[in-house]
Amino acid sequence: MILTPAELQRRHIRRAHYVSCDDAFIDVRLPGSTPKENYSIVGPGVTQNASQVVNLREPHGFNIGAAGLAPGITNNLHLHFTSEVFIACEGRFTLRWGAAGDEGEAVLEEGDVICMPTWMFRGFSNSGSRHGFLMTVLGGNDTGGIIWSPDVMRRARATGMYLGRDNQLIDVTLGHAPPNEEQLLPLMPADEVAALRRWSAKELMTRCVRPAQRDFRAATLDTALPGHAWQVAPVIGWGLSQHREHRPAVTDPQGFSLEWLKVPAGQRSAPFALQEAAVLVHADGPLAVDFNLGAESLRTQLGAWDTLSMPAGSRRQFVNTGHEDAHALLVVAGDAYKTPHFDAAVHAAAARADVTLDAGGRLARLSLLPPAMTV
Repeated sequence: MILTPAELQRRHIRRAHYVSCDDAFIDVRLPGSTPKENYSIVGPGVTQNASQVVNLREPHGFNIGAAGLAPGITNNLHLHFTSEVFIACEGRFTLRWGAAGDEGEAVLEEGDVICMPTWMFRGFSNSGSRHGFLMTVLGGNDTGGIIWSPDVMRRARATGMYLGRDNQLIDVTLGHAPPNEEQLLPLMPADEVAALRRWSAKELMTRCVRPAQRDFRAATLDTALPGHAWQVAPVIGWGLSQHREHRPAVTDPQGFSLEWLKVPAGQRSAPFALQEAAVLVHADGPLAVDFNLGAESLRTQLGAWDTLSMPAGSRRQFVNTGHEDAHALLVVAGDAYKTPHFDAAVHAAAARADVTLDAGGRLARLSLLPPAMTV
């Protein structure tokens, strides 16, 4: 698949081009819940306001979004039917969970990534001293929306904000007629709330990977080649890693994998393709991505917390263009192991370094394997 310059520009969504909707949800008038920014970057996410701008609507098998909060501002308690991953980009956040927000609490610092369970009420506040920016990954093309805690729904209605059965906001302060109960999404019954699983902080934090816990390894076939010492560190699911000892923190199916990439100064990956759609979320460092390669090669340089959509079948190469390490998060559709497809020349060069893939697709010494079992 060959990307044109215009297509690459469309898929490289720079942070400056994210568009906030400041009244995306029913809780925006609750004390301590405004101003609050909501961004839908890849896919429509779970916004309840039809005016929400989506940068790239193309289905990827997951959604990428973000929230921006001033110090002290809260995103109120709600639950999801598909995976929700929080990426603490800037600032400090305090998570709370349970229908009343009193079942547990945890703090996310910059660089932390946590995969929240489905059917669990959760909310978060900016508990730091500066503006906070939290990116999210949501499972599925259609997330099914969200359920707010009954208390949040009642308090929101008192401010004139209602939620219709179509999951869209009804704001009576804008002149809409007061809705009747048949038009409204009902509150979750008390017995259903009581039946939800309770999570301890210890249990939940096994689904969190902090910077010091990132298990970076040279984990793909091309790292046997000089100048290709990039590394991956799994967080959720079975991503690109071909290292047989790699284990992600979250192994239950989410519909996508998520892993950290590190490209040291002066290093790069070899060009490879994936059969799945993928999104790169850049964190820091001088990172560029080359597409097509050869005479039609295109390069895009990423900035902090830019998002880059990489379509299935496209050949790409990660390149460190500076003098310090670069880090990014890679999200790839699907729960199965992913296979980076390298050129035959990469396989041949790795074999000369006594490195190959075994029959299970994991890295191994070529000299250890029976000839009939090599890939």
